Amino acid sequence: MNNKKQMIRNGILFIILLVATFMIIFHNYDFKETINTILEVNILYVILGIIAMFIYFLCESINIKSILSSLGKNVSLIKCIKYTIIGFFFSGITPAASGGQPMEIYYMKKDGIPVSNSTLVLLVQYCSFKVIMISFGIIGAVLNYDLLKGGFIWAFIVGLVLNFIAFMAMMIGLFGHKISKKIIDFLLKLLEKTKYPKYQIIKDNTYDMLNNYYAGSKYIKKNKSLFIKSVLIVLIQMIAYYSVPYFIYRSFGLNEYTLISIIFMQATLFITSSSIPLPGSIGISETSFLKIYLTIFGSFLASAMILNRTINFYIFMIVGLIIVLCGIIKYKKIKSN
Repeated sequence: MNNKKQMIRNGILFIILLVATFMIIFHNYDFKETINTILEVNILYVILGIIAMFIYFLCESINIKSILSSLGKNVSLIKCIKYTIIGFFFSGITPAASGGQPMEIYYMKKDGIPVSNSTLVLLVQYCSFKVIMISFGIIGAVLNYDLLKGGFIWAFIVGLVLNFIAFMAMMIGLFGHKISKKIIDFLLKLLEKTKYPKYQIIKDNTYDMLNNYYAGSKYIKKNKSLFIKSVLIVLIQMIAYYSVPYFIYRSFGLNEYTLISIIFMQATLFITSSSIPLPGSIGISETSFLKIYLTIFGSFLASAMILNRTINFYIFMIVGLIIVLCGIIKYKKIKSN
């Protein structure tokens, strides 16, 4: 019940932020003209953008299936795609994308996959994702420094630092077992002194997580080739994701900028939009797009922003919502029978 209430609250916050963002944006842009411009784009490139997003989800699903198979769990690719889109949906409606991985673990558990296995899968995927994300972001910032001048350079730096801290914390958890245990023991002792009523639950969950990290580190050390394969698949995944603005760009009949240049612009935007932990980076993502792509799209800017966010976010948020609702309806039918 609490999870459902939390999901509803997150959904309401998501909608409020979305409405507020578009009200602010279209205070400066003509909404009718923007929509009319979108209706005149080359649909072929829009389809290519959607295919790029499908490749994004497919790559992550292949990683999940590959790692689960190495653990002796035979799961269909379709189910892995379901886990990936569900993770995307819950990441989108929760601050700092905090709800994605826990919900993936929850749905895997419902399909009989042990938490230790699902946690390991997502650890490998997460580490691979951060390696590519940070690397592309830094290269993108160097190549597009002029686009980040002003306040956006600080948003980029904050986003980069936060992602790097998260990555290093994961690395310490995975490979610095003794150090991470000492840190956790120290923090738990401080928490114990506060007489917090749920202290024991937090302590047990924290040690379970630490044990999962330790198991994950042993697995990665024994399966280096699988981890390298995971990084390479994530490389393809993120190139597909970062290429969506290029297909939007071409859909307006523009061709001055290359695919590579726009990929690294989008990598810069992706880091920047993660600087503020709002659900789905709503507001900061749209604003960053309008700033970074100003000279690229010109008069098509507002239309390009809507089209880009629709393809790489809104469409798949709707798909994720449908999958979640279908799962709830199916569960209720089984329970009633």
